[in-house]
Amino acid sequence: MKNAFLFLLIPLFVHFQGFCQLPPVKITSLVPNHYVHTTYQVYQNNPFPSNGLIVSTSAGIILVDTGWGLEQTELLLEQIEQKLKQKVVLCIVTHAHEDRIGGVKAFQQRGIKIIGTPLTAQKTVAQGLPAPEGILPQDTTFQVGTTTVQTYFPGAGHTDDNIVVYFPDSKILVGGCLIKSYVAMGIGNIADANLKTWRQSVDNVRKKFPDITFVIPGHEKWDNLSSFSRTIELVDKNQNK
Repeated sequence: MKNAFLFLLIPLFVHFQGFCQLPPVKITSLVPNHYVHTTYQVYQNNPFPSNGLIVSTSAGIILVDTGWGLEQTELLLEQIEQKLKQKVVLCIVTHAHEDRIGGVKAFQQRGIKIIGTPLTAQKTVAQGLPAPEGILPQDTTFQVGTTTVQTYFPGAGHTDDNIVVYFPDSKILVGGCLIKSYVAMGIGNIADANLKTWRQSVDNVRKKFPDITFVIPGHEKWDNLSSFSRTIELVDKNQNK
């Protein structure tokens, strides 16, 4: 009987050993009215961070990218409501992977405008998710309240729909997954990547926005502009394999 009981416990033990508790959603102040949002999923058996940006404007809050999946996005929106006490009015998504668009339903259920490029919208639908509004041109500038927002498609890299988002008043660039963190040890998911054009796309971003003070990569640390050169190192390393 004792042996039978232990036999029943074995699969439970294996299950709990494999369970990984995600850290809390984080909102980190960057400069006045600008915050990095960090959500998590399990990657290679460990919690892995995904970054986006929150910008408080005179007309409400802009988010760049959803949280990583629907549940993390719900938690993120709750944190924004509790901590920043301002209405979210817009979300801009930088490409059609789950760490960027996985929370699209949370915005649509709340009636919050969520936008991307036509190609990102098309790719989102192909994954069985409701699409963001595919209205962004390849290079455009617009206002939310008194805040200027610029979105730019520099060419294919991590994906063929990856865009970056720049806030000229604060000189903050959200690189999404086109830009790897300066601490990144690997290039990550390249299932939809174009390694031949990725380096040029990074160079296009640097030329387009020469006065950046912060670049927010899609994952990991953001406090060092050497993320650009690290991205190119990783792309070159993978091209030569």
